[in-house]
Amino acid sequence: MIYQTCFRSDESISLMEASIYSESLSGAVSSPAKSGHCPEQLLSEFQIQPGHFSAMQHFWKNPREDHHDWIGFTSTEKQDGSEIGCFVAGEIELLLEKNNVLSGSTFCSNQGVATQTEKDYPGITSLMLSMFADQNDKIPGIYFDLKIGFTTETLLMKKSLFNQFMDWLTPFLHYSSEKLKSHEFLLDHPGKGLEVVFDRLFNIWCLKHHWTIYDLKTNKSYLDGRYEIDAATPHVSLGCVNYKRAADENLLEATRTGRIAGGRFVEELENKFCEKLRVKHAISVCNGTMADAIALSAMAAKTGIKNVITPALTFIAQANAILHAGLTPIFVDVGEDGLLDDISEFAESDDCIVYPVHLMGKVCRSVSQLANRYPVLEDACEALGSQVKGKYAGTMGIAGTFSMYVSHSFTSGEGGMVVTDDDEIAMLCRSIRAHGRLGDKVEERFRFPRMGFNGKMSNLQAAYATAHFDDFEEIINSRKQVVQKLANQLGDDFGVASDGIVAHGFPVLYPDKTSRDRALIMISKQGIECRPLFSCIASEHFNADGDFPKAENISSRYLYVPCHHQLSDREIGLICQAVYDSKNLIVK
Repeated sequence: MIYQTCFRSDESISLMEASIYSESLSGAVSSPAKSGHCPEQLLSEFQIQPGHFSAMQHFWKNPREDHHDWIGFTSTEKQDGSEIGCFVAGEIELLLEKNNVLSGSTFCSNQGVATQTEKDYPGITSLMLSMFADQNDKIPGIYFDLKIGFTTETLLMKKSLFNQFMDWLTPFLHYSSEKLKSHEFLLDHPGKGLEVVFDRLFNIWCLKHHWTIYDLKTNKSYLDGRYEIDAATPHVSLGCVNYKRAADENLLEATRTGRIAGGRFVEELENKFCEKLRVKHAISVCNGTMADAIALSAMAAKTGIKNVITPALTFIAQANAILHAGLTPIFVDVGEDGLLDDISEFAESDDCIVYPVHLMGKVCRSVSQLANRYPVLEDACEALGSQVKGKYAGTMGIAGTFSMYVSHSFTSGEGGMVVTDDDEIAMLCRSIRAHGRLGDKVEERFRFPRMGFNGKMSNLQAAYATAHFDDFEEIINSRKQVVQKLANQLGDDFGVASDGIVAHGFPVLYPDKTSRDRALIMISKQGIECRPLFSCIASEHFNADGDFPKAENISSRYLYVPCHHQLSDREIGLICQAVYDSKNLIVK
Protein backbone atom coordinates (compact mmCIF):
# COMPACT_ATOMS: atom_id res chain seq x y z
CA MET A 1 0.00 0.00 0.00
CA ILE A 2 1.57 3.29 -1.04
CA TYR A 3 1.34 6.42 1.07
CA GLN A 4 -0.19 4.59 3.97
CA THR A 5 -0.31 7.78 6.02
CA CYS A 6 -2.51 9.59 3.54
CA PHE A 7 -4.50 6.88 1.73
CA ARG A 8 -7.48 5.25 3.42
CA SER A 9 -7.41 1.48 3.33
CA ASP A 10 -10.83 0.70 4.78
CA GLU A 11 -13.30 -0.94 2.43
CA SER A 12 -15.73 1.96 2.17
CA ILE A 13 -13.04 4.31 0.93
CA SER A 14 -11.18 1.82 -1.23
CA LEU A 15 -14.36 1.36 -3.25
CA MET A 16 -14.32 5.11 -3.92
CA GLU A 17 -18.01 5.05 -4.79
CA ALA A 18 -20.58 7.80 -4.48
CA SER A 19 -22.56 5.53 -2.19
CA ILE A 20 -20.30 6.59 0.69
CA TYR A 21 -22.40 9.75 0.71
CA SER A 22 -25.69 7.93 1.04
CA GLU A 23 -26.48 9.83 4.21
CA SER A 24 -26.01 13.25 2.65
CA LEU A 25 -27.67 12.26 -0.63
CA SER A 26 -30.71 10.99 1.20
CA GLY A 27 -31.17 14.39 2.79
CA ALA A 28 -30.00 13.47 6.30
CA VAL A 29 -27.59 16.38 6.20
CA SER A 30 -29.80 19.45 6.02
CA SER A 31 -27.54 22.16 7.39
CA PRO A 32 -27.12 24.93 4.79
CA ALA A 33 -23.59 25.46 6.06
CA LYS A 34 -22.73 21.86 5.22
CA SER A 35 -24.76 21.38 2.08
CA GLY A 36 -23.48 24.66 0.65
CA HIS A 37 -20.06 23.06 0.26
CA CYS A 38 -21.14 19.71 -1.13
CA PRO A 39 -21.58 19.80 -4.91
CA GLU A 40 -23.26 16.39 -5.00
CA GLN A 41 -26.08 17.86 -2.90
CA LEU A 42 -26.48 20.81 -5.23
CA LEU A 43 -26.67 18.81 -8.46
CA SER A 44 -28.49 15.57 -8.99
CA GLU A 45 -25.92 14.57 -11.63
CA PHE A 46 -23.32 14.03 -8.92
CA GLN A 47 -25.23 10.96 -7.75
CA ILE A 48 -23.82 9.15 -10.76
CA GLN A 49 -20.37 10.62 -10.52
CA PRO A 50 -17.45 8.21 -10.91
CA GLY A 51 -15.82 6.93 -7.79
CA HIS A 52 -12.62 8.94 -7.95
CA PHE A 53 -14.18 12.35 -7.65
CA SER A 54 -16.18 11.01 -4.75
CA ALA A 55 -12.87 10.29 -3.07
CA MET A 56 -11.78 13.88 -3.59
CA GLN A 57 -15.02 15.06 -2.04
CA HIS A 58 -14.61 12.71 0.88
CA PHE A 59 -11.10 13.92 1.69
CA TRP A 60 -12.26 17.50 1.44
CA LYS A 61 -15.20 17.06 3.78
CA ASN A 62 -13.48 14.61 6.16
CA PRO A 63 -9.87 15.75 6.52
CA ARG A 64 -7.43 13.31 8.07
CA GLU A 65 -6.15 14.19 11.51
CA ASP A 66 -2.45 13.47 11.05
CA HIS A 67 0.86 15.30 11.12
CA HIS A 68 1.22 15.63 7.37
CA ASP A 69 0.41 18.77 5.41
CA TRP A 70 -0.18 16.83 2.19
CA ILE A 71 -2.92 14.55 0.97
CA GLY A 72 -3.09 11.74 -1.57
CA PHE A 73 -5.66 9.57 -3.30
CA THR A 74 -5.90 7.18 -6.20
CA SER A 75 -8.57 5.49 -8.28
CA THR A 76 -9.73 2.00 -7.35
CA GLU A 77 -7.80 0.11 -10.00
CA LYS A 78 -4.51 1.82 -9.08
CA GLN A 79 -4.86 1.88 -5.32
CA ASP A 80 -2.07 -0.63 -4.80
CA GLY A 81 0.29 2.07 -6.04
CA SER A 82 2.04 -0.28 -8.47
CA GLU A 83 2.04 2.34 -11.20
CA ILE A 84 4.09 4.92 -9.33
CA GLY A 85 6.39 2.95 -7.04
CA CYS A 86 7.10 3.71 -3.39
CA PHE A 87 8.38 6.85 -1.71
CA VAL A 88 9.09 7.44 1.93
CA ALA A 89 7.59 10.45 3.68
CA GLY A 90 10.86 12.42 3.59
CA GLU A 91 11.12 12.00 -0.18
CA ILE A 92 7.52 13.09 -0.60
CA GLU A 93 8.08 16.19 1.49
CA LEU A 94 11.17 17.09 -0.55
CA LEU A 95 9.30 16.68 -3.83
CA LEU A 96 6.41 18.79 -2.56
CA GLU A 97 8.82 21.57 -1.61
CA LYS A 98 9.70 21.83 -5.30
CA ASN A 99 6.34 20.93 -6.84
CA ASN A 100 2.69 21.64 -6.14
CA VAL A 101 1.23 18.35 -7.36
CA LEU A 102 2.67 14.84 -7.71
CA SER A 103 0.88 12.89 -10.40
CA GLY A 104 1.15 9.20 -11.07
CA SER A 105 -0.79 9.03 -14.31
CA THR A 106 -0.01 10.95 -17.48
CA PHE A 107 -0.83 10.95 -21.14
CA CYS A 108 1.09 12.72 -23.86
CA SER A 109 -0.04 14.59 -26.94
CA ASN A 110 1.99 16.55 -29.45
CA GLN A 111 -1.07 18.66 -30.13
CA GLY A 112 -2.02 19.44 -26.58
CA VAL A 113 -4.18 18.01 -23.87
CA ALA A 114 -7.36 19.71 -25.08
CA THR A 115 -6.99 18.23 -28.54
CA GLN A 116 -6.29 14.80 -27.12
CA THR A 117 -9.34 14.96 -24.88
CA GLU A 118 -11.51 16.27 -27.71
CA LYS A 119 -10.51 13.28 -29.81
CA ASP A 120 -11.73 10.84 -27.17
CA TYR A 121 -14.67 12.93 -25.95
CA PRO A 122 -16.04 15.17 -28.72
CA GLY A 123 -17.68 18.29 -27.35
CA ILE A 124 -15.73 18.71 -24.11
CA THR A 125 -13.75 21.71 -25.38
CA SER A 126 -16.86 23.69 -26.20
CA LEU A 127 -18.31 22.74 -22.81
CA MET A 128 -15.23 24.00 -20.99
CA LEU A 129 -15.17 27.24 -22.98
CA SER A 130 -18.86 27.88 -22.40
CA MET A 131 -18.59 27.21 -18.65
CA PHE A 132 -15.80 29.76 -18.30
CA ALA A 133 -17.53 32.22 -20.59
CA ASP A 134 -20.56 32.13 -18.30
CA GLN A 135 -18.38 33.70 -15.61
CA ASN A 136 -16.51 36.11 -17.87
CA ASP A 137 -13.41 34.01 -17.38
CA LYS A 138 -11.24 32.21 -19.88
CA ILE A 139 -9.28 29.02 -20.13
CA PRO A 140 -5.54 29.75 -20.07
CA GLY A 141 -4.32 29.91 -23.64
CA ILE A 142 -1.40 27.66 -22.79
CA TYR A 143 -3.93 24.94 -21.95
CA PHE A 144 -4.24 24.18 -25.64
CA ASP A 145 -0.47 23.97 -26.18
CA LEU A 146 0.52 21.44 -23.53
CA LYS A 147 3.15 18.88 -24.42
CA ILE A 148 2.11 16.67 -21.55
CA GLY A 149 -1.05 16.36 -19.53
CA PHE A 150 -2.03 14.57 -16.36
CA THR A 151 -5.16 13.11 -14.85
CA THR A 152 -6.47 12.97 -11.30
CA GLU A 153 -6.33 9.17 -11.17
CA THR A 154 -3.37 9.31 -8.78
CA LEU A 155 -2.45 12.54 -7.02
CA LEU A 156 -0.46 13.73 -4.07
CA MET A 157 -0.53 17.41 -3.15
CA LYS A 158 -0.42 19.95 -0.36
CA LYS A 159 -3.65 20.03 1.63
CA SER A 160 -3.84 23.80 1.41
CA LEU A 161 -3.82 23.69 -2.39
CA PHE A 162 -6.28 20.83 -2.49
CA ASN A 163 -8.68 22.81 -0.31
CA GLN A 164 -8.25 25.88 -2.51
CA PHE A 165 -9.23 23.82 -5.54
CA MET A 166 -12.26 22.30 -3.87
CA ASP A 167 -13.41 25.67 -2.52
CA TRP A 168 -13.24 27.05 -6.06
CA LEU A 169 -14.85 24.02 -7.67
CA THR A 170 -18.06 24.09 -5.65
CA PRO A 171 -19.39 27.54 -6.62
CA PHE A 172 -18.03 27.08 -10.16
CA LEU A 173 -20.07 23.92 -10.69
CA HIS A 174 -23.06 25.43 -8.96
CA TYR A 175 -22.91 28.41 -11.30
CA SER A 176 -22.74 26.07 -14.31
CA SER A 177 -25.34 23.62 -13.05
CA GLU A 178 -27.89 24.27 -15.82
CA LYS A 179 -25.24 23.73 -18.48
CA LEU A 180 -24.12 20.51 -16.82
CA LYS A 181 -27.69 19.22 -16.85
CA SER A 182 -28.25 19.77 -20.53
CA HIS A 183 -24.95 19.85 -22.39
CA GLU A 184 -24.70 17.44 -25.30
CA PHE A 185 -21.28 16.18 -24.25
CA LEU A 186 -22.56 14.96 -20.87
CA LEU A 187 -25.69 13.49 -22.37
CA ASP A 188 -23.54 11.53 -24.83
CA HIS A 189 -21.15 10.34 -22.12
CA PRO A 190 -23.21 9.40 -19.06
CA GLY A 191 -21.12 8.64 -15.98
CA LYS A 192 -17.67 8.97 -17.56
CA GLY A 193 -18.43 12.46 -18.85
CA LEU A 194 -18.42 14.06 -15.41
CA GLU A 195 -15.10 12.41 -14.54
CA VAL A 196 -13.55 13.96 -17.65
CA VAL A 197 -15.02 17.35 -16.74
CA PHE A 198 -13.56 17.17 -13.25
CA ASP A 199 -10.16 16.13 -14.60
CA ARG A 200 -10.15 19.01 -17.09
CA LEU A 201 -11.23 21.51 -14.44
CA PHE A 202 -8.37 20.33 -12.26
CA ASN A 203 -5.94 20.71 -15.20
CA ILE A 204 -7.19 24.22 -15.88
CA TRP A 205 -7.02 25.21 -12.22
CA CYS A 206 -3.37 24.11 -12.07
CA LEU A 207 -2.57 26.05 -15.23
CA LYS A 208 -4.30 29.21 -14.07
CA HIS A 209 -2.22 29.17 -10.88
CA HIS A 210 1.05 28.08 -12.53
CA TRP A 211 1.36 24.95 -10.44
CA THR A 212 4.33 22.69 -11.05
CA ILE A 213 3.41 19.08 -11.74
CA TYR A 214 5.83 16.27 -10.94
CA ASP A 215 5.25 13.05 -12.88
CA LEU A 216 6.01 10.10 -10.61
CA LYS A 217 6.32 7.80 -13.62
CA THR A 218 8.97 9.74 -15.55
CA ASN A 219 10.54 11.63 -12.62
CA LYS A 220 10.19 14.94 -14.43
CA SER A 221 8.58 18.21 -13.43
CA TYR A 222 6.50 20.43 -15.66
CA LEU A 223 5.65 24.07 -15.13
CA ASP A 224 2.19 24.65 -16.60
CA GLY A 225 2.53 21.20 -18.11
CA ARG A 226 5.09 22.09 -20.74
CA TYR A 227 8.32 23.36 -19.21
CA GLU A 228 10.39 20.44 -17.98
CA ILE A 229 12.48 21.41 -14.97
CA ASP A 230 14.92 19.59 -12.72
CA ALA A 231 12.82 19.79 -9.60
CA ALA A 232 13.47 16.31 -8.22
CA THR A 233 17.15 16.88 -7.41
CA PRO A 234 17.81 18.78 -4.18
CA HIS A 235 19.40 22.01 -5.36
CA VAL A 236 19.29 25.49 -3.90
CA SER A 237 20.33 28.01 -6.52
CA LEU A 238 21.81 31.47 -6.02
CA GLY A 239 19.18 32.88 -8.35
CA CYS A 240 15.60 32.24 -9.37
CA VAL A 241 13.30 32.97 -12.28
CA ASN A 242 9.84 34.45 -11.89
CA TYR A 243 7.04 33.31 -14.13
CA LYS A 244 3.91 35.16 -15.11
CA ARG A 245 1.55 34.45 -17.97
CA ALA A 246 2.15 38.04 -19.12
CA ALA A 247 5.74 37.08 -19.95
CA ASP A 248 4.48 34.49 -22.43
CA GLU A 249 2.15 37.04 -23.95
CA ASN A 250 4.90 39.66 -24.24
CA LEU A 251 7.36 37.23 -25.78
CA LEU A 252 4.73 35.99 -28.20
CA GLU A 253 3.97 39.54 -29.28
CA ALA A 254 7.65 40.30 -29.77
CA THR A 255 8.26 37.22 -31.89
CA ARG A 256 5.08 37.46 -33.96
CA THR A 257 5.73 41.11 -34.77
CA GLY A 258 9.36 40.35 -35.58
CA ARG A 259 10.57 42.91 -33.05
CA ILE A 260 13.09 40.79 -31.17
CA ALA A 261 16.14 43.07 -31.37
CA GLY A 262 14.52 46.38 -30.41
CA GLY A 263 10.92 47.28 -29.78
CA ARG A 264 8.32 48.74 -27.50
CA PHE A 265 9.20 46.61 -24.49
CA VAL A 266 12.67 48.17 -24.32
CA GLU A 267 11.19 51.64 -24.10
CA GLU A 268 8.55 50.45 -21.62
CA LEU A 269 11.19 48.96 -19.33
CA GLU A 270 13.24 52.15 -19.44
CA ASN A 271 10.17 54.18 -18.50
CA LYS A 272 9.42 51.85 -15.60
CA PHE A 273 12.95 52.27 -14.27
CA CYS A 274 12.68 56.06 -14.51
CA GLU A 275 9.41 56.02 -12.59
CA LYS A 276 10.54 53.58 -9.92
CA LEU A 277 13.96 55.12 -9.25
CA ARG A 278 12.78 58.70 -9.76
CA VAL A 279 15.38 59.55 -12.40
CA LYS A 280 15.18 61.45 -15.67
CA HIS A 281 16.86 58.93 -17.97
CA ALA A 282 17.22 55.15 -18.07
CA ILE A 283 19.31 53.58 -20.85
CA SER A 284 18.88 49.84 -21.27
CA VAL A 285 21.83 47.65 -22.28
CA CYS A 286 22.50 43.96 -22.74
CA ASN A 287 24.12 43.24 -19.35
CA GLY A 288 25.56 44.86 -16.23
CA THR A 289 29.17 44.76 -17.43
CA MET A 290 28.21 46.67 -20.55
CA ALA A 291 26.28 49.15 -18.39
CA ASP A 292 29.52 49.84 -16.50
CA ALA A 293 31.65 50.16 -19.63
CA ILE A 294 29.19 52.42 -21.45
CA ALA A 295 28.61 54.66 -18.43
CA LEU A 296 32.35 54.99 -17.81
CA SER A 297 32.93 55.87 -21.47
CA ALA A 298 30.22 58.53 -21.26
CA MET A 299 31.69 59.95 -18.03
CA ALA A 300 35.15 60.10 -19.62
CA ALA A 301 33.78 61.73 -22.79
CA LYS A 302 32.06 64.44 -20.77
CA THR A 303 34.81 65.15 -18.23
CA GLY A 304 37.95 64.29 -20.19
CA ILE A 305 39.18 62.33 -17.15
CA LYS A 306 41.00 59.03 -17.71
CA ASN A 307 41.73 57.84 -14.15
CA VAL A 308 39.13 55.85 -12.25
CA ILE A 309 39.28 55.22 -8.51
CA THR A 310 37.63 51.93 -7.62
CA PRO A 311 37.62 49.61 -4.58
CA ALA A 312 40.09 46.74 -4.41
CA LEU A 313 37.30 44.43 -3.23
CA THR A 314 34.70 43.95 -5.97
CA PHE A 315 33.58 41.67 -8.78
CA ILE A 316 36.01 41.42 -11.67
CA ALA A 317 33.48 42.86 -14.15
CA GLN A 318 33.65 46.28 -12.52
CA ALA A 319 37.41 46.56 -13.02
CA ASN A 320 37.29 44.98 -16.47
CA ALA A 321 34.79 47.64 -17.54
CA ILE A 322 37.39 50.33 -16.78
CA LEU A 323 39.76 48.69 -19.23
CA HIS A 324 37.01 48.13 -21.82
CA ALA A 325 36.35 51.87 -21.68
CA GLY A 326 40.04 52.60 -22.29
CA LEU A 327 40.56 54.11 -18.83
CA THR A 328 43.07 53.55 -16.02
CA PRO A 329 42.05 51.90 -12.73
CA ILE A 330 43.40 53.20 -9.41
CA PHE A 331 42.63 50.66 -6.69
CA VAL A 332 41.90 51.79 -3.13
CA ASP A 333 41.50 49.62 -0.04
CA VAL A 334 38.02 49.38 1.45
CA GLY A 335 36.80 50.27 4.93
CA GLU A 336 35.91 47.81 7.68
CA ASP A 337 32.47 47.47 6.11
CA GLY A 338 33.94 46.28 2.79
CA LEU A 339 32.99 49.46 0.91
CA LEU A 340 34.91 52.39 -0.56
CA ASP A 341 35.85 54.86 2.14
CA ASP A 342 38.37 57.72 2.32
CA ILE A 343 40.04 58.52 -1.02
CA SER A 344 41.34 62.01 -0.29
CA GLU A 345 45.00 60.99 -0.58
CA PHE A 346 44.46 59.41 -3.97
CA ALA A 347 42.57 61.99 -5.98
CA GLU A 348 41.95 65.59 -6.77
CA SER A 349 38.49 66.67 -7.86
CA ASP A 350 39.55 67.26 -11.43
CA ASP A 351 41.67 64.21 -12.19
CA CYS A 352 39.66 61.14 -11.16
CA ILE A 353 36.27 59.59 -11.70
CA VAL A 354 35.19 57.89 -8.46
CA TYR A 355 33.61 54.52 -9.06
CA PRO A 356 32.27 52.93 -5.82
CA VAL A 357 30.38 49.64 -5.67
CA HIS A 358 27.39 48.82 -3.48
CA LEU A 359 28.79 45.39 -2.64
CA MET A 360 26.31 42.58 -1.91
CA GLY A 361 23.55 45.20 -2.09
CA LYS A 362 24.96 47.14 0.87
CA VAL A 363 24.89 50.86 0.12
CA CYS A 364 28.21 52.73 0.15
CA ARG A 365 27.20 55.60 2.41
CA SER A 366 30.13 57.81 1.44
CA VAL A 367 28.70 58.32 -2.06
CA SER A 368 26.75 61.46 -1.14
CA GLN A 369 29.85 63.13 0.31
CA LEU A 370 32.05 61.99 -2.56
CA ALA A 371 29.55 63.29 -5.11
CA ASN A 372 30.01 66.80 -3.71
CA ARG A 373 33.68 66.78 -4.73
CA TYR A 374 34.13 64.27 -7.55
CA PRO A 375 32.32 62.97 -10.63
CA VAL A 376 30.83 59.75 -9.20
CA LEU A 377 29.56 56.73 -11.10
CA GLU A 378 27.87 54.19 -8.82
CA ASP A 379 28.11 50.50 -9.57
CA ALA A 380 24.74 49.42 -8.17
CA CYS A 381 24.62 46.19 -10.18
CA GLU A 382 24.10 44.16 -7.00
CA ALA A 383 21.89 46.71 -5.27
CA LEU A 384 18.76 47.30 -7.34
CA GLY A 385 16.14 48.35 -4.79
CA SER A 386 18.56 49.26 -1.97
CA GLN A 387 18.03 52.70 -0.43
CA VAL A 388 19.62 55.11 2.02
CA LYS A 389 17.81 58.18 3.35
CA GLY A 390 15.08 57.80 0.75
CA LYS A 391 17.50 57.69 -2.21
CA TYR A 392 17.93 54.56 -4.30
CA ALA A 393 21.41 53.15 -4.78
CA GLY A 394 22.57 54.25 -8.21
CA THR A 395 20.86 57.66 -8.09
CA MET A 396 23.20 59.61 -5.81
CA GLY A 397 26.05 60.26 -8.25
CA ILE A 398 26.11 61.54 -11.82
CA ALA A 399 25.01 58.09 -13.02
CA GLY A 400 24.43 54.57 -11.75
CA THR A 401 24.52 51.12 -13.28
CA PHE A 402 22.43 48.00 -12.66
CA SER A 403 22.55 44.36 -13.65
CA MET A 404 19.52 42.17 -14.25
CA TYR A 405 21.38 38.89 -14.18
CA VAL A 406 19.39 35.94 -12.86
CA SER A 407 20.97 35.95 -9.38
CA HIS A 408 20.20 39.64 -8.79
CA SER A 409 17.12 41.07 -7.11
CA PHE A 410 15.29 41.68 -10.40
CA THR A 411 16.08 39.76 -13.55
CA SER A 412 15.59 39.67 -17.30
CA GLY A 413 17.97 36.71 -17.56
CA GLU A 414 20.72 39.02 -18.70
CA GLY A 415 20.37 42.76 -19.08
CA GLY A 416 21.57 46.01 -17.60
CA MET A 417 20.55 49.63 -17.12
CA VAL A 418 22.27 53.00 -16.80
CA VAL A 419 20.33 55.72 -14.98
CA THR A 420 21.10 59.43 -14.79
CA ASP A 421 19.58 62.89 -14.49
CA ASP A 422 22.32 64.33 -16.72
CA ASP A 423 21.08 64.95 -20.27
CA GLU A 424 24.56 64.84 -21.80
CA ILE A 425 25.49 61.59 -20.08
CA ALA A 426 22.20 60.06 -21.27
CA MET A 427 22.85 61.17 -24.88
CA LEU A 428 26.38 59.78 -24.78
CA CYS A 429 25.23 56.44 -23.31
CA ARG A 430 22.63 56.00 -26.03
CA SER A 431 25.24 56.76 -28.67
CA ILE A 432 27.97 54.55 -27.19
CA ARG A 433 25.65 51.53 -26.74
CA ALA A 434 24.98 51.65 -30.54
CA HIS A 435 28.58 51.65 -31.85
CA GLY A 436 28.98 55.36 -31.09
CA ARG A 437 26.53 56.49 -33.76
CA LEU A 438 25.36 60.06 -33.96
CA GLY A 439 21.65 59.44 -33.43
CA ASP A 440 18.50 57.58 -34.47
CA LYS A 441 17.50 59.75 -37.43
CA VAL A 442 17.98 58.02 -40.76
CA GLU A 443 20.74 60.42 -41.83
CA GLU A 444 22.56 59.91 -38.49
CA ARG A 445 22.50 56.15 -38.12
CA PHE A 446 25.70 55.50 -40.09
CA ARG A 447 27.67 58.43 -38.70
CA PHE A 448 29.96 57.51 -35.79
CA PRO A 449 31.61 60.50 -34.10
CA ARG A 450 32.94 58.40 -31.18
CA MET A 451 33.99 54.89 -30.21
CA GLY A 452 31.22 52.66 -29.01
CA PHE A 453 29.98 49.15 -28.25
CA ASN A 454 27.18 46.94 -29.50
CA GLY A 455 25.47 46.99 -26.13
CA LYS A 456 21.74 47.25 -26.86
CA MET A 457 19.17 45.29 -24.87
CA SER A 458 17.00 42.97 -26.95
CA ASN A 459 13.24 43.32 -27.04
CA LEU A 460 12.99 39.73 -25.77
CA GLN A 461 14.92 40.56 -22.60
CA ALA A 462 12.75 43.60 -22.05
CA ALA A 463 9.55 41.68 -22.82
CA TYR A 464 10.33 39.26 -20.01
CA ALA A 465 11.37 41.98 -17.57
CA THR A 466 8.39 44.28 -18.13
CA ALA A 467 5.99 41.42 -17.40
CA HIS A 468 7.39 41.20 -13.87
CA PHE A 469 8.18 44.81 -13.08
CA ASP A 470 4.81 45.45 -11.43
CA ASP A 471 5.86 42.83 -8.86
CA PHE A 472 9.07 44.72 -8.07
CA GLU A 473 8.15 45.73 -4.51
CA GLU A 474 6.73 42.31 -3.71
CA ILE A 475 9.94 40.64 -4.93
CA ILE A 476 12.11 43.04 -2.95
CA ASN A 477 10.10 42.66 0.26
CA SER A 478 10.10 38.88 -0.02
CA ARG A 479 13.86 38.89 -0.50
CA LYS A 480 14.29 41.04 2.61
CA GLN A 481 12.19 38.58 4.60
CA VAL A 482 14.40 35.69 3.49
CA VAL A 483 17.53 37.64 4.43
CA GLN A 484 16.09 38.36 7.88
CA LYS A 485 15.31 34.67 8.43
CA LEU A 486 18.88 33.77 7.51
CA ALA A 487 20.26 36.51 9.76
CA ASN A 488 18.14 35.29 12.67
CA GLN A 489 19.81 31.88 12.47
CA LEU A 490 23.28 32.67 11.14
CA GLY A 491 23.94 36.17 12.39
CA ASP A 492 24.67 39.12 10.11
CA ASP A 493 28.42 39.66 10.07
CA PHE A 494 28.42 41.68 6.83
CA GLY A 495 25.37 43.78 7.69
CA VAL A 496 23.02 42.96 4.81
CA ALA A 497 19.91 42.53 6.98
CA SER A 498 19.73 46.25 7.71
CA ASP A 499 16.77 48.39 6.71
CA GLY A 500 16.87 49.58 3.13
CA ILE A 501 19.28 46.93 1.87
CA VAL A 502 18.31 44.42 -0.81
CA ALA A 503 21.02 41.79 -0.51
CA HIS A 504 22.60 40.19 -3.56
CA GLY A 505 23.69 37.19 -1.49
CA PHE A 506 23.96 36.33 2.19
CA PRO A 507 27.61 36.59 3.37
CA VAL A 508 28.93 34.18 5.99
CA LEU A 509 32.18 34.82 7.91
CA TYR A 510 34.83 32.17 8.70
CA PRO A 511 37.95 32.39 10.89
CA ASP A 512 40.42 32.10 8.02
CA LYS A 513 40.81 31.31 4.33
CA THR A 514 41.41 27.59 4.90
CA SER A 515 38.14 27.11 6.78
CA ARG A 516 36.28 29.30 4.28
CA ASP A 517 37.57 27.29 1.31
CA ARG A 518 36.69 24.01 3.06
CA ALA A 519 33.19 25.37 3.72
CA LEU A 520 32.73 26.26 0.04
CA ILE A 521 33.24 22.61 -0.89
CA MET A 522 31.15 21.21 1.96
CA ILE A 523 28.16 23.47 1.32
CA SER A 524 28.29 22.89 -2.44
CA LYS A 525 28.28 19.12 -1.95
CA GLN A 526 24.98 19.47 -0.08
CA GLY A 527 23.35 20.91 -3.20
CA ILE A 528 23.55 24.57 -2.17
CA GLU A 529 25.21 27.05 -4.48
CA CYS A 530 27.74 29.34 -2.81
CA ARG A 531 30.59 31.62 -3.84
CA PRO A 532 33.56 33.40 -2.27
CA LEU A 533 32.76 37.02 -1.48
CA PHE A 534 34.65 38.03 -4.64
CA SER A 535 38.35 38.76 -4.23
CA CYS A 536 40.89 41.48 -3.75
CA ILE A 537 41.17 41.97 -7.49
CA ALA A 538 43.81 44.69 -7.10
CA SER A 539 46.43 42.20 -5.92
CA GLU A 540 45.05 38.91 -7.25
CA HIS A 541 44.25 39.94 -10.82
CA PHE A 542 45.88 43.29 -11.58
CA ASN A 543 49.13 43.13 -9.59
CA ALA A 544 48.45 46.72 -8.54
CA ASP A 545 50.88 48.68 -6.42
CA GLY A 546 49.87 49.31 -2.84
CA ASP A 547 48.61 47.47 0.19
CA PHE A 548 45.00 46.30 0.54
CA PRO A 549 44.84 44.51 3.91
CA LYS A 550 41.12 45.03 4.57
CA ALA A 551 40.08 43.90 1.09
CA GLU A 552 42.31 40.83 1.36
CA ASN A 553 41.00 39.96 4.81
CA ILE A 554 37.33 40.20 3.82
CA SER A 555 37.76 38.39 0.51
CA SER A 556 39.61 35.46 2.13
CA ARG A 557 37.19 34.88 5.05
CA TYR A 558 33.71 35.32 3.56
CA LEU A 559 31.51 33.26 1.30
CA TYR A 560 27.90 33.90 0.40
CA VAL A 561 24.86 31.64 0.09
CA PRO A 562 21.48 32.14 -1.66
CA CYS A 563 18.92 34.62 -0.33
CA HIS A 564 16.51 35.02 -3.26
CA HIS A 565 12.82 35.63 -2.69
CA GLN A 566 11.61 32.20 -3.79
CA LEU A 567 13.45 30.27 -1.08
CA SER A 568 11.09 28.17 1.01
CA ASP A 569 11.44 27.77 4.75
CA ARG A 570 12.69 24.25 4.11
CA GLU A 571 15.41 25.52 1.78
CA ILE A 572 16.38 28.21 4.28
CA GLY A 573 16.70 25.42 6.83
CA LEU A 574 18.89 23.41 4.46
CA ILE A 575 21.15 26.44 3.94
CA CYS A 576 21.47 27.09 7.66
CA GLN A 577 22.16 23.43 8.40
CA ALA A 578 24.85 23.32 5.71
CA VAL A 579 26.50 26.43 7.15
CA TYR A 580 26.30 25.01 10.68
CA ASP A 581 27.87 21.78 9.48
CA SER A 582 30.64 23.67 7.72
CA LYS A 583 31.43 25.46 10.98
CA ASN A 584 31.17 22.23 12.98
CA LEU A 585 28.41 23.71 15.13
CA ILE A 586 25.97 21.56 17.08
CA VAL A 587 22.36 22.28 16.17
CA LYS A 588 20.00 21.69 19.07
